[in-house]
Order: sequence, then structure tokens, then C-alpha cells
Amino acid sequence: MPDGFGLSLLVADVRDDLSRFHLLHYADRVDGFLISGHNSGTHWLRFMLSTAIAHRLELPRPACSSGPQSDLYIGNARHPRRFPQAPRIGSSHHMPSRLVALLGAVGLVRLPPVVLLVRHIPDSLLSYFFKWREAKRLGPLDGYLAKAPSRKGVDLWWFIRFFNRWGLLRRVFPGSVMVVRYEDVRREPETWVRRIWSHWGVTLDEADLAAAMSVSTRTAVQAHLDPEYGEDVAPDPQARVAVAYAEPEMALLLQHLAQHLRCDFGYGDACPAEPRVLAPGREPERLVA
Repeated sequence: MPDGFGLSLLVADVRDDLSRFHLLHYADRVDGFLISGHNSGTHWLRFMLSTAIAHRLELPRPACSSGPQSDLYIGNARHPRRFPQAPRIGSSHHMPSRLVALLGAVGLVRLPPVVLLVRHIPDSLLSYFFKWREAKRLGPLDGYLAKAPSRKGVDLWWFIRFFNRWGLLRRVFPGSVMVVRYEDVRREPETWVRRIWSHWGVTLDEADLAAAMSVSTRTAVQAHLDPEYGEDVAPDPQARVAVAYAEPEMALLLQHLAQHLRCDFGYGDACPAEPRVLAPGREPERLVA
């Protein structure tokens, strides 16, 4: 059954198509991009990647896994290059204008190498809700999922649009856009750190990878958090157990995905993740993350 949000989704898309040209604006300032969905392990992956390149070039490691001091090699594209001999990778949650794909299809623009980090949408959405529900006053989970599409804010529609737009861009720039799934990095972090830097034109050796793996654990990320940053990028997994989808909420989420998601980056029915669902009569404390 149609959900009636098609027009609202179109309006949000058109507004973004007229304004989001981050990739083109900063293309000549960086050597590559790391674009990620919200709550997809960005800080963790950046910390590993940054530690690896610091070891490769015998440069300082980032002192923190979050905050401004984590931005030595991979960070906001507006920030200046810290070390002239090191690659500069622009990092953001950018939602690209579909006009970039159109211009690329006719050969008018090119992209630097892009690494696109994604995560199973129900998991990343729940992680975002858990992290920001109080600070951003997101309200109850069922109301959060029932929101209409909007150009502002992060919700289910944001993730749908992010996947769809990047799916289109990847079809136009298959050699430039490398898709990396959070779940795959968790299983084989060393393999993906090597592949990602290779996509950006850097070959790592075993010692570089060992350096990256020395900060690959949640404990290492927590130990290096910037206390002044004010954002918990490595929350306690046990604390998140109490937040789960009820069956009607999951049904609504899956309905929206089925109607509007045009690119799933290989998740689909064979998705390796299993989002937590709170069935009637079950206590949240018993659920396993």
C-alpha cells in the first residue's frame, strides 16, 4: 500500500539537487573523499586509517579518535592540509545532488577517489536514534519513524535518500566510488584498511596495518576520545539494548524501504545484520545487541 509520502520525498530531493555540490566544490583541495552514512562507524574507521597513514609516512599519529585532533589526515575538506607529504582525505556525510551524476554521465565532471561507508539501514537508524534522542529531542521511536520526508534532519528518509543518491553516483562513476560496508569492516578490518588506502593510491605494508589494528578495538577508540568534543562515538553496547524496534515499527520501516529504496548496496534479504526487534511481552533487558 502506498504510504503517501512520494510528493514530500520529491520536494526534499529537488531542494537538495539545487544545493549539494560538496564533491565538486572541494575536489581540487583533497586527494580523495570518505563519505559515510550517519552512525556507520566513521570515527572508528577514520582512526584506523589515519594511524596507518601516519605510520606509513613516519608522521604524528592523531592524538584523539574524535574532535579536531582526529582531523590530521581525514576530516573536513575545508580544513587545510597539515602535512604537505601526506594525502588529504575529505570526510563528511554528504548527500550529493543528482545533477553531479548527470554532469558525470555526459563527461563534464570527474570525481577524486571516493570511499562510501554504509551500514544496514535499520541498525544505523536505531544507533542514531539512541545517540541523539535526548539532545535533539527526537521523541518516541514510533513517532520518529512515522515522520514525513524533510530536507533537514536525519531520519529514515535521510538514509533512503543517501543510499539512492549514492547508488546513482556509483553507477555513473564505478571506478571512482568504492562501497565499503560497516559489517564487512568489522569482520576483516585489516583487509579493508588496506583496500581503502589502495583506492586512494597508497600501498600499505604489514607494519602499517599492524599500527592500524593497534587502535581497532572499541577500547582503543574510547581511550582516545577528545573529552571536549562532547559526542559519544563509542557508546556502551549494553546501554543500547533497551532501545529496540517493536514489531509494528519494524513493519513500517520495512514498508518504507520496500517502496522507496532503489539501491541497497547488497544488503537486501541477504543482509548480514539482524536488527533488534522488541516483540510483545519481551523485556528489553533480555535482548542481545
